[in-house]
Amino acid sequence: MAALNLWLHQLLHLLLPNSCLWCQLPVHQAKQQLCDYCIAALPGLSLANHQHNALLLPVVWRGLAPVKFDFLHSLSWYQLPWSYWIRQWKFQQDFACGELLCQQLAQACQRYASSGGTKPDAVCFVPISRERRKERGFNQAQQLAAVIADSWQIPLLDIFHSKSTQHQVGLTRQQRRANLRRQFRLQHRNKLPEHLLLVDDVITTGATIDQLCRLLRRQQVLRIDVWTLAITPADMAAHHALPN
Repeated sequence: MAALNLWLHQLLHLLLPNSCLWCQLPVHQAKQQLCDYCIAALPGLSLANHQHNALLLPVVWRGLAPVKFDFLHSLSWYQLPWSYWIRQWKFQQDFACGELLCQQLAQACQRYASSGGTKPDAVCFVPISRERRKERGFNQAQQLAAVIADSWQIPLLDIFHSKSTQHQVGLTRQQRRANLRRQFRLQHRNKLPEHLLLVDDVITTGATIDQLCRLLRRQQVLRIDVWTLAITPADMAAHHALPN
């Protein structure tokens, strides 16, 4: 049955090929979201010479310092076409863009593992409030975390609860931190692993991640890695802040 489904999918692709999610030209392979030209031209954040850790880039740590986590890996700066795909998925429920972003993250997991990167004991994600989930229908950070958990065969933990707060768009670092105080709490009573990975779609000022890391540190989590799709450089953070 699986072979038949694959054959039917490939036949459908030949008859009605997908359009590239960036240039709109036909893609060259079934289940592929980008054409070969856009794949080759896709901008990314090269971290191979920085131990895969974006915190070693001055433009990153200047915008986030002081940080409560130990490691930051991201696929790109918050720039086109990544910013377009993230917004389309997050605010327009464009699940083709979501599938593309999840595919890119899965490939990044494979590259990281093949380079000898240290895998965490488990993965968790930035929560959203019930109101935000009802409004949006899904939590994009949870879906991204599920991709990592599946890629590395590690547990996916739903450990945070979020209260409703105002949107973070346009707020300064100080305003975002004030807005986030007492927003989150841990809902996990068991002992947490010593090495956790925390996932969000975009890191801007780091205020949300910082609050969650404070909770994890209180539970004796020794190492916290953060993975995101995109990072907003310090000098652009105030202009590109996104709500969770």
